[in-house]
Amino acid sequence: MGWLTYRTIDPRNPAEKLLVRFPQPLIEHWQKYVPVQFANLGIAVPEVLDQPRRIFHGVRRSHNEGGWCYIGIPQRWTVRENVTAPFPPGKVFAVYFNLQFECYTFRAEYADPVDPLCPKDWQHRYESLVWKSAH
Repeated sequence: MGWLTYRTIDPRNPAEKLLVRFPQPLIEHWQKYVPVQFANLGIAVPEVLDQPRRIFHGVRRSHNEGGWCYIGIPQRWTVRENVTAPFPPGKVFAVYFNLQFECYTFRAEYADPVDPLCPKDWQHRYESLVWKSAH
């Protein structure tokens, strides 16, 4: 299987970087059937992985043990095919990985009212907040 890789913060050791992976069949699916998702792979996702604001561990506890979620606020994102716009206030962009740091989805989510750099209801959705940006 082919992979697209991207270097980002390793939440297990934030002083280091690691390569996260995006499966080629998923990328091809997005390109063919979900062009907005495919476009955000090149716009919003890199910005979030370059400058994550929060990283969570323990994604989807009831379905899949472990996993990671990188949260950020990109400047722009694709909202319709060939249409980009400023990222909306009150939302965060989440990039989800399994335990092997293989991406399976990404999306905009409502921000938490107490910590607007976290997704809404994060305390009940993830096992732990493992990393916060200094700014």
